[in-house]
Amino acid sequence: MPRKQTPACGSQAIAPKLARQRLSEPLPREPLGQRLCQLFPYPWQAIVAPTPIDASQKPAWQTLTQYPLKPRSLWTYWQDAAQLVGVRFGPTTTYGLIDLDALSLHHPTRDRQALITLRGALASIGIHQTVLLRSSWNGGLHLYIPLPEAVPTFGLAVALKHCLEAHHLPLQAGQLEVFPNVKRYSKAGEYSEYNAHRLPLQPSSGSVLLGDTLQPLASDLSSFFQQWDQAVTAQDLEQLHQAIAAAKKQHQYRSYNRRSNTTLWQQELETEMEQGWTGPGQTNHLLKTIGCYGVIFQSLSGAALAHYIERTAINSLGYREWCQHQHEISRRAQEWATAVENYYWPLGTAPKRDRTLRLPNAANNIVNFNQKRAEEAQTRIKQAVLELGQQGQLPDRPTARAEAIASLARCSHSTLQKYKELWHPELYVIEPPEPVTATLSAPAAEPTKVLEESPRGELHTFAYMKGGGADGVLEKQINSGGEGPGRGKVSFPQPVPLAPAIACNDLSDVIIGIQIQIARLGWTVEQAHQFIADNFQGKRRSQLMDDELIGLLYRLRTRSLSSTRENYFT
Repeated sequence: MPRKQTPACGSQAIAPKLARQRLSEPLPREPLGQRLCQLFPYPWQAIVAPTPIDASQKPAWQTLTQYPLKPRSLWTYWQDAAQLVGVRFGPTTTYGLIDLDALSLHHPTRDRQALITLRGALASIGIHQTVLLRSSWNGGLHLYIPLPEAVPTFGLAVALKHCLEAHHLPLQAGQLEVFPNVKRYSKAGEYSEYNAHRLPLQPSSGSVLLGDTLQPLASDLSSFFQQWDQAVTAQDLEQLHQAIAAAKKQHQYRSYNRRSNTTLWQQELETEMEQGWTGPGQTNHLLKTIGCYGVIFQSLSGAALAHYIERTAINSLGYREWCQHQHEISRRAQEWATAVENYYWPLGTAPKRDRTLRLPNAANNIVNFNQKRAEEAQTRIKQAVLELGQQGQLPDRPTARAEAIASLARCSHSTLQKYKELWHPELYVIEPPEPVTATLSAPAAEPTKVLEESPRGELHTFAYMKGGGADGVLEKQINSGGEGPGRGKVSFPQPVPLAPAIACNDLSDVIIGIQIQIARLGWTVEQAHQFIADNFQGKRRSQLMDDELIGLLYRLRTRSLSSTRENYFT
């Protein structure tokens, strides 16, 4: 008979991942309860709250830190109209969730294209069907993303984040959030949890299933599971895995580059202090390191700094075995405190050292030559960027752009790195000197013959096509950053900004976009007709409504980028 596991008394005692993954508890007797607990299986750090009497009030959530919420207890909480319950994510997950607050600028009541935009973005990474609910009485929305099998939770989190950002939908608390979230990295011996979300369709919670026009639908668990199962079959898991891999590379690169020199320096000092003494002759080096850390990152001075150096040294590893100055450690700590304090200053305060160059022949006039040279270099960089832009010779990729600017501005690459905001494609936006307008003329072909007469000549750039037409955008997505996928700011399919054309009741650019995608795919007329029929209930292109044309463009764009991505990674 297996031993009964006794719940630990603190959150630290239940932290190890292996223990969490091996838990297996009996499910509820009811089939609906079993399915609910299987969809939301993670039991740790669940959240509960009394159902607010006033629907406008926010629930007073509390985290269950002392014990895991077992499946049968979860089902009991869900059935209780007086209680609300929510869960978190484990190392893997079979679903994701997008949360739109009722007051969000992306809510369909404020942006009628919001759901189309969100679903179009998700389709670009293989998520083609979702389940829409009103989350509570306040009108917020939950867009569930069912998956056919478990994927890494952190990978899904970064894929969703970077996907939405690539489609100009930045995450923001109270506006647009994703679950699982991109949680912080944990230190050794610690475990950080993903954010929790409430469960769907709880009695008296105000949660209901919604149609695409936000009309309430039958909202029992059976209907929810039916929609869930339909969505699962529509997802492209291979494409999602590719997006997860690309997003993780991009996230790691961004995380590394966000680490400032100050952060790296702090980590180096902390590592030195943690290692302590490992041999003789290290006392001066370690006392200086401790003092430097005390001044800069602890803002210590005077006697407090000397005491900090002494106590930290005495408690360091290897001090008793290797430090040969134990008999005079107080005096040495005082000496190093004085020396360090005269040379370094607390982080965020004004420097103590005067680094201004004084010229002996300048008759009391202090000339900062470093500043003057910096201003001259910035002027040359600006002029070089302007000239290259006017000539149409400003490269899109950072490395090539830096080479061109350095040659024209007569400056080094290290100087360019100091002023990246003046030229780098991720930080610098080129503003045209005058507004440029482009008149979009309707194609000469009859609407029913657009697919049959796909253009064979050069495809020109339209006003909405950023960076030289659809091919230019695709090239930037593949090559951004100069060294492969994940190096640039963009690694997910970018949306074609259709809003201006739709607002003017002009679908000519949408139709031309469709032509471009079909031409890129290299399809015959028969293949194009078959693709449209497969995706739009047997219709032909001429039978599609405006919204369906937009959907067709998204599907063609997704197919084209998926094909390009496969060729790139292979």
